[in-house]
Amino acid sequence: MASEGSAGRGPPGPRSFVAAPRILRRVRERLRLDAGQGLLFVCSGNMVRSAFAELYARHLGLAAPVRSAATTYANPSLHPRTRAALLARGVAPEQFAGFRPTRLAALDPPPGAGELVLGMTREHLADARAQGAPGPGLLLTEAAGLAGEIGDPYFDGGWDEVFATLARCVEALQRALAE
Repeated sequence: MASEGSAGRGPPGPRSFVAAPRILRRVRERLRLDAGQGLLFVCSGNMVRSAFAELYARHLGLAAPVRSAATTYANPSLHPRTRAALLARGVAPEQFAGFRPTRLAALDPPPGAGELVLGMTREHLADARAQGAPGPGLLLTEAAGLAGEIGDPYFDGGWDEVFATLARCVEALQRALAE
């Protein structure tokens, strides 16, 4: 089965998350989205990390349009652990029942210049740019005022930590967009 791949890079440990004030200022400036602009979460397979980020952001009522896509793999559905992590955070099954992983090249409409691309790793940001995503890009952790990449639990394990990190990042985005 395909995965969300950044083999060899496990989930960042708690000490790698450091909110730097200048990063927070820069992120808040970048998150001042105009009407119609949104966030595009990207990872390798759109069945774990970016899917969780999109669906959790929708659940929280993030004050911006959100969607997600895969840069590498085509997968048929959410990973069962993603479903379980969403349920554990109060996301109702009907909120993700219709979700289908989507490749970046298949997004309709295609990524626009007004979308802020939020990657789980630097590789995802480079892949999104190479595949034509014209908008600015940041690591999801940077957008949340944290540091480090979010590794792939499919290859590297650490499922609970990855979902906890994703939830913290999306919650930080929600706060930043509300300011």
